[in-house]
Amino acid sequence: MDFGFRYRHGVHAMQASFVDPAAVEAWDAWFRWREGNELRDVTIDATWSRVTRALCALAPGEPAQHEQQVGEAISSWRLLPDARVLAGAGRRQFAWPAEALYVGINLARFVSLPFTAKASFQRTALAETARLALRLIDDMYLAAGGAGAPPRLGILGLADALAMLGVDYASEAGAHTAVQIARDFAAASLEATCELAAERGNRANDAVIDAAVLKAESLDLAPAQRQRIGRRGLRFAPLTAIAAQPRLALVANNVADAISPLRGEKMPYQIVGANGRRRVTASGFAITLWRQLGARADETAFPFSTAATAGDAGVARIRAAMTPWFDQIADTQSEADDSPVVVD
Repeated sequence: MDFGFRYRHGVHAMQASFVDPAAVEAWDAWFRWREGNELRDVTIDATWSRVTRALCALAPGEPAQHEQQVGEAISSWRLLPDARVLAGAGRRQFAWPAEALYVGINLARFVSLPFTAKASFQRTALAETARLALRLIDDMYLAAGGAGAPPRLGILGLADALAMLGVDYASEAGAHTAVQIARDFAAASLEATCELAAERGNRANDAVIDAAVLKAESLDLAPAQRQRIGRRGLRFAPLTAIAAQPRLALVANNVADAISPLRGEKMPYQIVGANGRRRVTASGFAITLWRQLGARADETAFPFSTAATAGDAGVARIRAAMTPWFDQIADTQSEADDSPVVVD
């Protein structure tokens, strides 16, 4: 396996390599295509290609560059399709999931120049990925018959993004930065679902549209954009969600799940898949990247909060700060628990 990591300054310059050993085990346990004793996904790139081809086949009328955009977003772990899709799309007799379809956006992949004084969050890249995610969500929803609960667009890697920006999760600054990111995510998602409604048709009733216009005002969207929402409606509403997705968080180079804090250095994981149980010790994305980019010589420990140090108060502060900007709040896994992780 290639555990190397190549990181250049731009968001789109990131290349797909595993960073964290837990991610390799998660991929091998849950998402790697096997048929009997035969490996069909020989590498992670084969998994990305399989899923990308299956997704893009749902919308053959898209421009030629659409498949390249989808492949780049997925293979860089910026966009994580539903775990069932990642495991099964492109395989024989796969059925697109009709219930609780989830697509995640990995916030850690939108930080440029991480752990430096010039670190910044790439809002434009986030908006581009949200637009792409909405198209894929709609394609999958239609492929499943357009029935069941509305799909959800969620987040992964908040705590990693905060650390990479040089902000401590448990601090007031952490909550303030989390609000900024949540607002960016909400605005990008709202604009994307309105754009898609203009192209493919509105699915929201008048009350939902009126509420969306008010939300757009609270997000300081331009009057012209608020008027477009009122005229065109929304393709999906409600849409954004905070929800635990432990399998996606692990395979996305072991980023923190949803709004959970970082778990900490050298955490033991037990991962159970169809082909057996495996145990691995890993530090997670942000901590590993901090080391690989060169921690200062006087720093012997990771200088930001983890689950062991953030405590219930730190988690509650982040949750309270972000909740108003999301449409749905589902349960998250034990956020301040630094015990060994067992995922079945």
